[in-house]
Amino acid sequence: MSAINKLLIAVKVEAHVFHNGQYCGLWAVDTSGTQHMTFHMVSYGICHLTIGEETILLNAGDAIFFPTDASHRASNSKSKGVAVNQAVSFPMTEETKNDSTGLVCGHFVHQHPLFDKLLMQLPDYIVIRGGAGSSASAVIDLMLAESRQADQSTNMLLNRLSDCLLYILLRDHVDTESGLFSAMAHPSLGESLTLIHSNPTYKLTLDKLASAAAMSRSAYASLFKQMVGLSPADYIFQWRMAQAHRWLADDGISTLDAALRCGYESEASFSKAFKRVLGVGPGVARNMYSRIQ
Repeated sequence: MSAINKLLIAVKVEAHVFHNGQYCGLWAVDTSGTQHMTFHMVSYGICHLTIGEETILLNAGDAIFFPTDASHRASNSKSKGVAVNQAVSFPMTEETKNDSTGLVCGHFVHQHPLFDKLLMQLPDYIVIRGGAGSSASAVIDLMLAESRQADQSTNMLLNRLSDCLLYILLRDHVDTESGLFSAMAHPSLGESLTLIHSNPTYKLTLDKLASAAAMSRSAYASLFKQMVGLSPADYIFQWRMAQAHRWLADDGISTLDAALRCGYESEASFSKAFKRVLGVGPGVARNMYSRIQ
């Protein structure tokens, strides 16, 4: 299993398409500031996307992604005088107007710092052109075709297709020459990371990890921090909280069971640690399991 697959299985990421409509007349929108990876797809017309001093023209079928929520402005005009986030959009299921622009906008929600580290290994923005013949453009074509349907299942399908698109973008654009993914491919660190990822409930010491890497404790700890950006103990801690979230949200285990699997004897101590890493308590993750039953 690839390093990206391992991380995405452990770290729950949810896609949410929050806009599917058309703007008429002069309009401008800015969806940055959510601290989420956001995207815009043009289903009809044109869109000028401004990032700092750079403006990119997007045509129907094109899409742009902002892995680290870079400040941006989308509009049908290059003029900076158009009021932002004031225009009203209309459903794409209505008749498209000649001067309108259809946009499908969404973001990817997560609650784990390991995913933030992954996103930092992507460019500030990624443009996918329609008709490029790539896997990403093929999924985008499916999403734009679906966005024109009036069926109640449209949003759900758009969200799931967005999930597929995220995997493709990470596979095609993440920098594997540095950071966590470079460490996974390292001849020494790779073995110890496999040990961490394969044994989330096993008590791992620095001695055991250094031995797996065939290195001294000090050399191993120094190289790990240099390449991963975290100490071995901090990485194990964050990895186990990611696993705990999956156990709670997907498998529906109790908070106590999750605490015991992560090596905690106290449910209260585990809950405090869980919230420190993920920003929410175990009960919130457990409620995700209840909602899908």
